[in-house]
Amino acid sequence: MTVHRHLSTEATPGDRGRALGLAQRDRIGLVTDVYARLFSLNGLGGADITRFGGQALDRIAAYSPELGTEIEGIAAGSGLPVETIAALNARTELLAASAGECSTIACLGAMTASGSALGIQTWDWHNELADGWMVWTIEHPDGRRVETLTEAGIVGKIGINDRGVAILLNILGHRDDGPPVGIPIHVLCRSVLDQADGAVAALELIAAADVSASSAITVVTDEDGGTVCTVEVSPAGPGFVTPDDRGVLVHTNHFVEHPGRDGDTAVRAAPGTILRLDLAKRRMAAMRPGEVTPAAVLAAMSSHRGGASAMCCHPEPGAALGDRWTTLATVVAEPALRELVVYRGGPCQIEAASTTAAAARQ
Repeated sequence: MTVHRHLSTEATPGDRGRALGLAQRDRIGLVTDVYARLFSLNGLGGADITRFGGQALDRIAAYSPELGTEIEGIAAGSGLPVETIAALNARTELLAASAGECSTIACLGAMTASGSALGIQTWDWHNELADGWMVWTIEHPDGRRVETLTEAGIVGKIGINDRGVAILLNILGHRDDGPPVGIPIHVLCRSVLDQADGAVAALELIAAADVSASSAITVVTDEDGGTVCTVEVSPAGPGFVTPDDRGVLVHTNHFVEHPGRDGDTAVRAAPGTILRLDLAKRRMAAMRPGEVTPAAVLAAMSSHRGGASAMCCHPEPGAALGDRWTTLATVVAEPALRELVVYRGGPCQIEAASTTAAAARQ
């Protein structure tokens, strides 16, 4: 299946949001329905969503008035209450105790065959949302360009901008996660893509954010052979992870640095994150400097060890809503090319498609 895409060229945030909401109404409705069920599993009913959505909208509008207006536009275009759309944008905050399985591998130019930095991740989330995401390209009136993989109705997630700043995202868990709603992680990611013109600006924006849910946001740029750094954000404050001596950074779903690691909840709830990190590190250690390519990293990530907690994961037979983890998409970011390549499904599906295409050419 092809990746669904949406292009925005509207001059104002409100018009951009309304056009998206109208064009993606059915997709936004699907996403809203799935999250209503997921929120319910966490004990959140309609009144709670309205209340937390209102909190989120106030926080978003104070942090980024443009994105607040864009969310209001999405609500108007989709015909849904603005609190519902705001709650979607704060879904990580409302599901702060929920597990997640994403793996990120990023390399400096010293490791890659191209000589430029490279970032790759799997996005693992609920199988019910397989048809609820898209790649959204935003062409701002002043010439800035943002491309982001996101769920319909949510302003941003993984992405890249025209200034060569890419961001990747892994969910984390901390004992202090929870309401009141802080700056939503997805709003923070979009703000970085909209505003940052380099690694320092991106790190400053992320580190300064007052969040109520934890995530690892990896910044990859093409400056001076590349810059790679993960900021582990949590209510405890930011922690920073830099590449190893060879220029490789691997991250999964647990804190590896202070202050967040002192309150980490993932290692108890989902210890498979430790094994994924170890496997990815060992596979990258087997690659020689100057020879790393996207295909090599994708092959390294095509592992099903660990079942639902694997780097390339698929739903367990009979798994119920809330436990049907799958790799919804695989993303390759090459900042020097200003390019974000997004594949549906996991690395094993990319390999299968490549093999089929090669066979067809013979």
